[in-house]
Amino acid sequence: MESCPRRRRWRRSVWRKEATTSSGNLEEIFFIPTSAPASIFRPEEVVELYPEELLALKLVYAEDLEVDEAAARLGLSKATFWRMLDSGRKKMVTAILQLRPIKIVFSEKASMEKTE
Repeated sequence: MESCPRRRRWRRSVWRKEATTSSGNLEEIFFIPTSAPASIFRPEEVVELYPEELLALKLVYAEDLEVDEAAARLGLSKATFWRMLDSGRKKMVTAILQLRPIKIVFSEKASMEKTE
């Protein structure tokens, strides 16, 4: 009787490797909030975070609310709230991993552009 090959299992050792970026090892990187003029950044490198996304992140991660509780507090469906949370989370992760500046957009014009 032939023996079956052993099943391969995913191992957590992948997470223990040293964090790196395309430019090399990460040492100390600071994200400092500033009101810098928009002209110092190229528009394509700035990650824009909208107030709705920031609020969704705050409710779930800072106030430890469940998604359905946070959605109810804002009067939104769970699906709509989840999309806002997911969008904000992806933008934050992209900005951190690619070392890109984060711009929190508070203007009505930006909100209108987002919905179009």
